[in-house]
Amino acid sequence: MSKRRRSTQNRAGAPARAGGLPLAAAPAGPATVKIARSTARRSPPPPRPVARLRKWALPGLVGTAVLAVAVIFALGGGPSTPGAGAVTSPRPVLGEATATVVIREYGDFQCPSCGAFARQVEPQIRATYIDTGKARLEWHDFAWIGSESRDAANAARCAGDQGRFWEFHDLLYRSQAGENQGAFAKDRLKSMGASLGLDAAALDACVEGNAHGDAVQADFSDVRSKGFNGTPTFLIGNQRIVGAQPFEVFQAAIDAELASK
Repeated sequence: MSKRRRSTQNRAGAPARAGGLPLAAAPAGPATVKIARSTARRSPPPPRPVARLRKWALPGLVGTAVLAVAVIFALGGGPSTPGAGAVTSPRPVLGEATATVVIREYGDFQCPSCGAFARQVEPQIRATYIDTGKARLEWHDFAWIGSESRDAANAARCAGDQGRFWEFHDLLYRSQAGENQGAFAKDRLKSMGASLGLDAAALDACVEGNAHGDAVQADFSDVRSKGFNGTPTFLIGNQRIVGAQPFEVFQAAIDAELASK
């Protein structure tokens, strides 16, 4: 894995399944951008809609599912800002603090489409924009699929305590194997940390104690306030992108944001 710069200080239900994305109607504004799928490679999984209602997440979204017809929406009222919340652990961020563009990702470590983005698209974004100091990637937990989503989110932040959030993030997405079937059981998460050479005692205590559970839940509360209901979701300036879209979609949004600065 290429060396990456990181700043740990700057740097979750639930309506339809992976065949269609329920989205709130886009606010009035510029026309929705329609995206042509690339024919050069197999299409990634569709965005993972928040499907089964959970007592702890997105209770007001049942019955409001609408199939998505596009993946980028103009957001009214200017760029969206992250919720202040009551996050008690550092926000995971990849890239330079001085980068012009902020890419805010809202993801779940069990979400197949999130995994496709992390494995296929994110490396191109890193090489083109993050490693060159033009953009930084800011992680927000949208851990809605189940207990293993929340445990994985907590464990990744535990790895972040040792300066290894992004390595653990990448390993989680390489290790996806179904939902809530044991792939991200706590013992497995601790073994993943050991494979990265993390301090086992510190990681085990953090995982078992759910040390970052409040921060993970605070991120989810922020997701509720924004009305997001599909993973992954990205905010780049005043644009919202849903799903593991081709690199060119992100490239257009980032370049537009760079040009506006």
